[in-house]
Order: sequence, then C-alpha cells, then structure tokens
Amino acid sequence: MLTPSTEREELNVNLVRIGLIGTGGMAKWHAKRFKEIKGARLTACCDIVPGRAEEFARKHGIPAAYTSLEEMLDREPLDGVSVVTPDHAHAGAALAAIRRGLHVMCEKPLADNLQDAKKMYRAARKAGVLTAVNFSYRNAPATQRAAELVAQGRVGRVLHVEGCYLQSWLVGKYWGDWRQAEGFLWRLSVRHGSLGVLGDIGVHLYDLVDFVVGPFGVLNCDLPVFKKDPPRVGRYVFDANDSMLTTVRFCNGAHGVLHASRWATGHANTVALRVYGDRGALDLNLDRPAEGALRMCAGRDVDACRWQSVACLPVPDTYQRFVTSIRTGRQGQTSFEGAVRIQAYLECSMAAARKGGWVPVRA
Repeated sequence: MLTPSTEREELNVNLVRIGLIGTGGMAKWHAKRFKEIKGARLTACCDIVPGRAEEFARKHGIPAAYTSLEEMLDREPLDGVSVVTPDHAHAGAALAAIRRGLHVMCEKPLADNLQDAKKMYRAARKAGVLTAVNFSYRNAPATQRAAELVAQGRVGRVLHVEGCYLQSWLVGKYWGDWRQAEGFLWRLSVRHGSLGVLGDIGVHLYDLVDFVVGPFGVLNCDLPVFKKDPPRVGRYVFDANDSMLTTVRFCNGAHGVLHASRWATGHANTVALRVYGDRGALDLNLDRPAEGALRMCAGRDVDACRWQSVACLPVPDTYQRFVTSIRTGRQGQTSFEGAVRIQAYLECSMAAARKGGWVPVRA
C-alpha cells in the first residue's frame, strides 16, 4: 500500500477527489478521463489482486493504492468513487461507498441482477448521494441531439424503431484472437459472470434506445448461442448468448426491433439507431464520422426522401457530468434509478428467451 494521499498534499476544498475501485482493462479509460478533467483528481485506487493496484497507481500517477476496499474508503478523504470491477462485484463496492456517504459512478450494467440493482438505487436515494452509470454512447453529441429532436417532436409521433450493435470478434481478429485473451473468454461463459452479448453490448443498445425513444412496455427476445471452435478453452465453457434479437413495444405506442451480435462480419463496433415518426425520421450511426453521425428526413425533405446531416454541438461525457454533479450537488443525466430500468430490460429479455413469448417490463 502506498502512503495515503492526505499525507502528501494540502487539502483542497475545491478539488473533487475520486477513488477508483478495480484496476482492470476498463479502468485505464477512467484514469485517463478523470486526469483530463480540471478540478478532479484520482487520489486512490484499489484492487483485490495483489500488486495490481500498485502497478496501476505507478503507471497513472495515482498517489495511493490498496488491496482492501474497506481500508481505502476508511483512510482516504474521497468525494466519490468510480466502480470498475466485474459486474458481479458492482453492488458490494457501490454499497460500501454509499454507506460512507460517497457519490458513486458505476460501470454498466449496474449489477448482474435486478435485485442488487434495486438495492443499490434505494441505498443511494436513502443516503442522498449522487450517482452515475457509464453508458458511454450518451457521450456522443449525435446521441444527445437525437434525443432532443425526438423530445421536441421534430419527427412527430414515433411509430417504428430499428437499432443494432454489431461486432465481429468471433469471426475475425481485428481486436485479436478471442481464443487467447481472458478479456474475450469470460464474456462467453455464464459461470464466469457473463450475460453474453445481451449484458455486454445489448445493455448499451437498450440504454441508447430508451434515452432517445422512451421506456419499453413489453418485449420478446431470442438469445441464441452458436457453436464455436473450440467449444471451450480451459475453464471457460462457451455457453453465453452471442446474438440478441429483441422486439419491443414502447410505452409511447411505438414498436421496434433491436439486435446485437458478435458474429457481424465487417463490423468492428457499429452502433446505429433509426427512429421513424409520422412527420419525419432520424438516422443515427456512430460508425460514421462525427459530422455525419446523425441525419434527418423531415419537413420538405419527406416527399423527396432526402436526408440531411444534422449539426451536433460538443457535449460533456459521463466522467465530466459526474464531476460536475459532485461540484454542484445536482444529479447528472445518468443515475442508478435509470440504470435499474435498463437492468429490468435485461432480466425481462432473459425471461422472454426462456419462455418464448412476450414479457411485460416491471422495474
């Protein structure tokens, strides 16, 4: 363990001090972004794997490192924490921070089950702490603008929705060979905590669609598992779903089809959404360059079937929103409350896949 941060620098009341819980692969992005935000500082990190937090702290210039979460939370004068553990450990880490009155940002999905997600939300509400969830595709200016246009009624009454999240790492080696990387292997194994493509990238698609279009009312879902070669690697048995096909009836009356897959040859990481209303339509594709990520067909362009690019102003990302919410005392755009609703979509999807029929969403 390194020396507690308070022993090396004078307390700055204007500084937002963040502790990082978990120092695996995704943690490096959290470290990078928090270090770039003026007035924020990563003052400590922890990881239960011996030596990993110390190595991470040295690499990223973090003053203190711990192997015990409880010790870090008790010794460090933090304002908030960012939870970057595996999904099954989100609840325990977040609840420990909430008990100490700390604000909490958490990776997605909020938990690995709806019961724990609700427990996290209720605890945060009771403690009066601010929360955020790292649904990263809200960081795109095009996403924020699309949500504004729908809310303003620019496409009229939403009727039909198409959304997809496509990857191809089970087909090609654009990101490396999945058979040789633990970061890929655990995502294919239920016993290692994976909810498959549904929990890994389907959760992002669900949040994106919920944010732009509105909440789901009922859904039907198919979660196939396709044969792989080999069928297992060491302790990893490949039994998690690797494609997702969901049909949704929204609370606002719209209908939609959403799908995600790791078998989508030619797509490294494509996130797209089309929203069709009775007065116009939006075409959001985050694979396109930023200036063309959002297109619209409305007004006079409807009769000509003509699409126009929509200008999208820069927006703060989830990390900046979290820091700002701590500084201002106002809840940011993402929250544990909203993430509970997304968690309910995941559980309803799994229930629908087992049942083979429609399931009402009850968060």
